[in-house]
Amino acid sequence: MASITPAILRQAAEWHVLFAAGEGSQAEHTAWQQWRAANPLHEQAWQQLAALTHRLQPLPAGMGQQLLQQQQGRRRTLRQCVMLLGCLGAGWQGWLRLQPGAVMQSVQADAGRRQRVTLADGSQLVLRAGARVQVSYDPQRRLIRLLAGEVAIATASDRHTPYRPLQVETWHGHITALGTRFTVALADGHTAVAVQEHAVHLQPWSGGAGLILQAGEHGQLATQASRLAQPPDASTPDWVSGRIVVVNARLGDVVKRLAPHYPGALLCDPQAAALPVSGAFSEDKPQASLQAIVATLPVKIVRRGPFWTLLTLR
Repeated sequence: MASITPAILRQAAEWHVLFAAGEGSQAEHTAWQQWRAANPLHEQAWQQLAALTHRLQPLPAGMGQQLLQQQQGRRRTLRQCVMLLGCLGAGWQGWLRLQPGAVMQSVQADAGRRQRVTLADGSQLVLRAGARVQVSYDPQRRLIRLLAGEVAIATASDRHTPYRPLQVETWHGHITALGTRFTVALADGHTAVAVQEHAVHLQPWSGGAGLILQAGEHGQLATQASRLAQPPDASTPDWVSGRIVVVNARLGDVVKRLAPHYPGALLCDPQAAALPVSGAFSEDKPQASLQAIVATLPVKIVRRGPFWTLLTLR
């Protein structure tokens, strides 16, 4: 009979820490619910922790309310959680051993904007708009927990002794980097993984067989790890660099992608929005992209002050 693993216990504890510290967003509440439903052992671990605290019910609306009212910081919340976990026996002790000296941070990309982050070891993250991660380094490993959206990761060599593997966790399993560049995205019912350089190892929480993905391969984590049957593609996704590459796309859709990066409001009237457009544009240089569009399509720019711009037919 399957039993609760230290990894599942650690997940339950970190969800508790997130909500008790008052940092949980609506997307994270949804992710937490999906994590609980993904595996009966997840729910069992959560209920064990909830039974100890008596503060996490009703859920999710009243989650951690007493703790939130006390305005406790993350470190204090972690210490309390560690004390609670100690009551659950040897399995929790595996989680506790990872915590001394841990460095934790949360990173979120606002709607419409990418977020670039350099971690303490030199690894590079690019969060797609709306993504959120938690990063935790301890003496055993470098952990990135993906809570929402998609993230691109370029790993750096760890100078710590002993060497610490870099892992990405979602509610479906964990991905271990084998010296690599890769992307991880949360999707309906699974985690999608694409490798641009070297390789990664996928391991589902269900205890099923793991899988190694090589450069150019795509895979997913659900109850099992699987390799997707599609042609090899080792290219970095366009969103990582901020490129918008389109062929016969609607102008309105391109403008929507440029709008969050443009100073003020950028709009497109319905007639102009229906025009087909092809080309490569840059989210990081929205004004230059707009000029390129005007040079190739029968549209013009109408401005009303410095913060209102409209694309309309000539």
